Parts: sequence; C-alpha cells; structure tokens
Amino acid sequence: MKRIFAFGALVGCGLLAVTCGGTTLQQDDAGTDASSDIKVVDVKSTDAPPDAPPVDAGIPDAPGEPPPPPDGGTPTTNVYTFAIDAVYLGEGPRNGGAPSNTAWKDYGYNLDGLVTDKTSTNVCTLAAGAPKTNQVDGTNGIDNAWGAVVLPMVQSATSMPTPSQVETAYIDQGNWTLQLQVTGLSDDPTQTALGLTSQIFMSGVYGGIPTFDSSTNWPVLSTSVKDGQTIASGSVVQFQNSYVSGGTFVSGPGPNPVVLPLDLQGIQFPLAIHNAVFTFDHVDHSDAANGTIAGVLDTQEFIAALQKVAGFISPSLCGSAFAGIAQQIMQASDILTNGTNVPSTPCTAISVGLGFTARLIANPTQVVQAPPPAPDPCGG
Repeated sequence: MKRIFAFGALVGCGLLAVTCGGTTLQQDDAGTDASSDIKVVDVKSTDAPPDAPPVDAGIPDAPGEPPPPPDGGTPTTNVYTFAIDAVYLGEGPRNGGAPSNTAWKDYGYNLDGLVTDKTSTNVCTLAAGAPKTNQVDGTNGIDNAWGAVVLPMVQSATSMPTPSQVETAYIDQGNWTLQLQVTGLSDDPTQTALGLTSQIFMSGVYGGIPTFDSSTNWPVLSTSVKDGQTIASGSVVQFQNSYVSGGTFVSGPGPNPVVLPLDLQGIQFPLAIHNAVFTFDHVDHSDAANGTIAGVLDTQEFIAALQKVAGFISPSLCGSAFAGIAQQIMQASDILTNGTNVPSTPCTAISVGLGFTARLIANPTQVVQAPPPAPDPCGG
C-alpha cells in the first residue's frame, strides 16, 4: 500500500557557484563532461536504509503519465494534511541506493506527450550553444531537464554527491516543509472518486524537532494563505479538480505555481513550478506517502531568482559576472512555459521532476508571519 505526491517545486542556490571563478560546466552531444576544470562527482555506493520505501515507489507507470480521471466515485468529507519529510532531487533512486547520473529518468511525468531523444526535431528550439542531449527524455518520455542538466551543476558546484540527503536533514530539523492538505480521501488504499480538492501550504520553522505524526501542528506562513492571516481563507495554491483512481491521487491542474524553498550551502530562496501536478499512492496513515512532483520552471523567472541570491555566493557574481550563469540556465530549457512542446519555437522553460515522502500530521491551526526577504547583497 503506497501513496505518491507530485507537485511543483524547484531547487537551489548552489547553482551559482558553478561559474564562480569563470569555470563553466558543459556537455558535448555524447552527454559527457566537456569542461577542463570541473569534474563530475564520483558517487560511491551506499546501502539502503532499513526503512527505505520500495524501489519502484512513486515511479509512474507507462506512458509516464498520471492515471486519467475515473468515471465516477464519491469523495468523503475527510480533511487530511501531510507534511513533506524527505525530498528526492533526482541524483539517486527512492530506495536510498547508490546515486546515479541516470536516476533522474524516473522522476516526473511526460508533460508534453512526446518521447524525445537527441535526434528529435518535433520539439522546441534549444538555446544557442545547448547540446542536443539537453532535450533527451527519461523513462517513458518523462520530462526532467532539471535532473538531467541542472542537478549535476548543483552537485559539482557544492561538492555534494547526495544533495537530497542534505536537504532532507534540513527538513527533519524543522526548518521548513510543505503541507499537502487533501479533502475527500477515504482510508481505502484502492479508493476511486471524483470531486476531491487539495491545497498546499508553505511552512516556516517548526520551533523544535517535528515528529511528523498527529501531534505535529506545523505553523503556516502568512504568505501562503489568501488573507494573510487565517487558514480558513484557504491556501493561495489550490487544486479544485482533484481525483483518486485505484488509490492514486492526482491533484489536477492549478492556476498558481507551487513554491518549494530549498536550502543548499545555507542560502534559501523559493523555486516556483508552473503547471504543477502532484500525485500520491494511498498508504496506511502510519506509513510514509511516496510522492512525485512534475511541472516546469519558467526559465527567465528562475534566472531572476538566482540573480537575487548570487551575491550571497560571491560578490564577484554581482553585475555582468552573472551572465555566464544565465547562459547555462537558458541552455537547460527544453519545453514551453505552458508545459507543451512546439517545433520551431524557442524553448522557454525547464521541465522538472522531483520526489518526496510525506507523513500524516495534524491539520494546521496556526499562521505565522513570513520573515522579510534578505537584502540583495548586490544592491538590486
């Protein structure tokens, strides 16, 4: 019995270190590292933890898409809230096995309905200088340029072969989480029903070490609720057409991006996934729910977010020094911002596929003020 979540999210600040000192990371058309002074991280094997989820947990079935809406079924009135307690950025499998430079292929969904390789011509036009390997899909057409192109930059720049473990430890210390609240689920792990709704709350510091159970009442950030004051006003990120099919919950489309604040090298900034979908496979409430996040990063928006924190990495990245970083991010674009793919059209977004686990906690009752943003060290 299992549960999968997939919703929008993005990642970190360590990217900015990729071009510190004028060094860049590039790949040739064979997918190998073409840089003379950055090496791809040599990842060593690690044993899976004893409580690791099944090796296939959360991996979408062919053709790499969520199940379609069922013909019927009645939702319950239950309101359940799940808090993310682990994230999988794509450098390794969900079972805690050894990191791999192909693990990203099993995270996400086939967003554009295509199965693309480096010879495909029925796709959007890559940015100047981008190798054709940047348009290659994962398993069953899964779109995840984040995992294929951007994540290796993070690993090399931060010397973190397993950034997912670093981020998960940060969550488990109570520094942040996302709360996924679903109305309409039953306790049946094979439930099928239409008419469910869901919403996502961003959460700040817990104020202790969370136990991720019914005693955990994690405060919600004021910026995450519509009126800035009460949970009753609802989240700013809502999915009104959710459903569950054979035990797999699917959020359906939502008008606003889902924001995930990751922290790498002590620098935190929000990453917004547009056209996000989250899914999960039913589990007993005492178990962790295995999740998958799928959507796109607006490339220009992502670059702007990186630029705001560039100076925290190094003052040398203020001003024109950031241009090299922006170019590399542009080259990762593999899809359009609306999640489609049209030939002879410039790619404007970066496809994303992430994983996570989440556990049932108390429905939140507290709203806390979001901390003010840190001043831009570049003076912007």
